Amino acid sequence: MSQNPIKTVHLEEKKFVGFPVTSSFSFHDPNRIEEAKRQFLERKHEIRDVVNPEEYVCPHFASEVLFTYFYCMEVSALEDIPEGMIGFTIPARNYVTTRANADPYEVLHAYIKDNGIDHHPRALALEVYPFADPEWPGKVDVFVPIMEV
Repeated sequence: MSQNPIKTVHLEEKKFVGFPVTSSFSFHDPNRIEEAKRQFLERKHEIRDVVNPEEYVCPHFASEVLFTYFYCMEVSALEDIPEGMIGFTIPARNYVTTRANADPYEVLHAYIKDNGIDHHPRALALEVYPFADPEWPGKVDVFVPIMEV
């Protein structure tokens, strides 16, 4: 099922700059997500202090009615945020992570359930895509936040 093993990792604080898009589940318009991605790809060169220019990160979170998805790049500083973009910091946190040919969220949530781990419902999940070949799901690293153990 998973081409890479599931790992528990600790990521230090991370800073991101990019474009957010918020949508309701009941009236979701996939074109809004694609428009945010298009804007991000057209303007990513404006983002300063990039940590890894070979990849982009899509942090996201959801409630029972809405979800917010970001197209971002990790940065080392938030002093220069381009107009129309947002900058934010994610605190240090533990995650379970994998890369899978199947839906990585199903793989990770099954692992969380089977191992008695608590998902962190208020933290952002992360998807890390290579610019060169951002194929979903097989070439994307997914990180699901978990509670401290």
